[in-house]
Amino acid sequence: MSETRPSGGESDGAAELLASARARLAAAATDLALPGALRLDERQRTRAARLFAELVRTIEDSLRTELLIRLPGAPEPLRAALASAGLALALPALEAAGPAVVRGLLPLLLERAEEHRLASAEPRLLVELAGHEDPQLAQEAMRLLVLLGGRLDAFQEPVIALNDVPAETLHRLAWTVAAALRRYALDRHGADPGEIDAALRGAVGALLADHDEGEGVPAAARRLAGRIGIDDRLAPRLLSEGALPLLIGFLSARSGLDRTAVWELLDEPSGRGAALLLRAAGLGRDAAAGLLLALARPEPVVAAQLDLFDTTAAEDAQRALAPWQADPVYRAAIGELAR
Repeated sequence: MSETRPSGGESDGAAELLASARARLAAAATDLALPGALRLDERQRTRAARLFAELVRTIEDSLRTELLIRLPGAPEPLRAALASAGLALALPALEAAGPAVVRGLLPLLLERAEEHRLASAEPRLLVELAGHEDPQLAQEAMRLLVLLGGRLDAFQEPVIALNDVPAETLHRLAWTVAAALRRYALDRHGADPGEIDAALRGAVGALLADHDEGEGVPAAARRLAGRIGIDDRLAPRLLSEGALPLLIGFLSARSGLDRTAVWELLDEPSGRGAALLLRAAGLGRDAAAGLLLALARPEPVVAAQLDLFDTTAAEDAQRALAPWQADPVYRAAIGELAR
């Protein structure tokens, strides 16, 4: 007996099983083909997937609330599904694709996961800065301290607020979630395409209108880094005390690179990117060594990084990092063509 789709058409069960089996083998082959240095460990994979799911759920909840308002005449089963808080509608389709379905999102998730891993001490530096004699500096430090304190859930696992997501990335993510909701409404409930499209346009527009990137952690860290001249010796503290965004802001100001480029270099698997970044940013050797060790790389890697740091002039490091001052699309194309 043939299986039937919710929309009424018959499905080819054998073809679906074959496709599923082939997809599983293709994914396994891709993972096994990756060099060890490029492969995500289980912790990174789990945290990135969890952060992605939480972001999708947050956006889905917002869009569903708007859809209930904008679709008063929708079929009652669809309205009941939209109102059911425990029922995921868009997430199942997007979990299969993963964070890579939205360009620019995966680096943000990995940065947040790494920030959480490196946070091994209380944020004493930020507490000190919150008591600074300069009232504006103290206010910015307190703002960042409060925002960082809200980036953990009840189980002390990392979360990301929508304001922490760059506007361009959130735009892509919101429309991707909207597309998944559209597919659900049409396939499962036979919704009118014109009505659902119009409602989703309004729902996504409302979500994006409320987005304020300036109120997120990266923006707060950038403002604070701009107000303080962080002594080189303090840079390693930023990692252990859970202020990776402030370190990125500091290195961004010192190197002239945007925060996306700074994180890309710090996270580059060979370690050469971090060494060149610290040299280009003008850090002293002791500060650079402390920071590289705080990034928790194996000792042989840190030794090689310090050799590169010691043998590279600041001007040469800045020239080597010139592509990171260009448009990210240009940077990505250079990387693709070099593979």
